[in-house]
Amino acid sequence: MSDGILGRYWRGYGGAKALITSPYLWASVGISGLLFPHWSSPNWWNDVLSIMPNLLGFSLGGYAMWIAIGDDNFRKLISGEDEDGEPSPYMEVNAAFVHFIILQILSMILALIAKSYYFTLSPNHYLIENFGDYLVVASLVGYGISYFIFIYALLSAVAATLALLRVSSWYDMHQTRQKSKGSNSTKPKNCCSKDKDK
Repeated sequence: MSDGILGRYWRGYGGAKALITSPYLWASVGISGLLFPHWSSPNWWNDVLSIMPNLLGFSLGGYAMWIAIGDDNFRKLISGEDEDGEPSPYMEVNAAFVHFIILQILSMILALIAKSYYFTLSPNHYLIENFGDYLVVASLVGYGISYFIFIYALLSAVAATLALLRVSSWYDMHQTRQKSKGSNSTKPKNCCSKDKDK
């Protein structure tokens, strides 16, 4: 997988370390816990299915905006792996958007599954009499994970937006340096530093 497209995305994102240390991930855990009264009852999936399609449109528009930022010289400056084989800033921003889009699609799929398999059983049904408590716990676990992915996808919008701002600031520094030095052959100081806010 490391040579495949998913492997490149995961490597560009920063792997498991970037995921586990992400403030957005842990904020999503806290917000999901806070919203327990909402997702522990049926029909929470309607919010996901009404919000996510619009957010997906935003993310695709943001991705198109990212592709349009800068000129060829600037793209050359921020692309290409370092000597130590670390992903370039260009790939890191691409990975942030891919992560964002994958979370949105996953949250919609999980909401559709929850909506499709929601049904009520009579109190004297065989499953309720024998597995009632287990079914309740299993439903809550599934709902909790699905809602957490939804919240994480929402907060990833912040990460993707900040990634765009970061690249825009790099381009601004690049242009400022070009104007002051009259050359685009040197790398701007502090440009394209790998500051992580995933």
